Amino acid sequence: MKKNLLFLFLAITAATLSQSTFAQVSGKIVPDKQRATQWKPAVGQYYFSHALVFDYQNKADKTSGQLKVYIDPVTGAMCFRKESSFGQGGKTFDFVIGFPDGKYIFCGTDGGKKVRINEVVKELKPDAETKAQQKSDFETYAIPTGNKRVDFGMESLEYDLSYATSDNKDKIWLTKTPFSVYPLYGIEFVESAVSLPVTFDYMHLLTANQLLSEINSKDLVLKLTDIVKEPFTAITKGYTVLKLE
Repeated sequence: MKKNLLFLFLAITAATLSQSTFAQVSGKIVPDKQRATQWKPAVGQYYFSHALVFDYQNKADKTSGQLKVYIDPVTGAMCFRKESSFGQGGKTFDFVIGFPDGKYIFCGTDGGKKVRINEVVKELKPDAETKAQQKSDFETYAIPTGNKRVDFGMESLEYDLSYATSDNKDKIWLTKTPFSVYPLYGIEFVESAVSLPVTFDYMHLLTANQLLSEINSKDLVLKLTDIVKEPFTAITKGYTVLKLE
């Protein structure tokens, strides 16, 4: 009788632990109910239900603070607001919307007029040769340490990152996301004058679902500290398209 009770106890404990682990590693960010009615790209309305929150310290520029990147979990579209993303690094822009296909929409003012600039970054859609080189570089310069963790329901892995142009080595954490993070990395390629307070120049090395969630290097300390429900609606209607020459 005691053996049967012990077996039952162990079975229940194992099942509970299994369910708990599954719940922790969900790998999903679920949009809120408002998204169904507020996401209207046909009329220039884009709804973002969550925000990725990073704490950073840019040692080279001697600056530190918090960076927010708004996200639509369904499409992977991202929004960068002047107040919480690029600040004075965006001059007269109010916000920037980036899409996984490489399209970017910049909305702001020029000479007192509300203008919109559309750009396409072709690097967000790498060809087979580029992907092969990317994979080769990653295997060469990013060596897994074996350490794992769960960040906000998503699996993260630690790597030792080395560089082709220096002897420096950094420890980084990469989080597997259910959406493309290339709109974040691709902003490094846009021609319009927008710059984040820290660089996310990792298009050459990381795949679309690998988010740099932590790095501690000689010049930069960066960590994803939260993913919050913080709805924001970006409305491009009313901004006149300005064609770049």
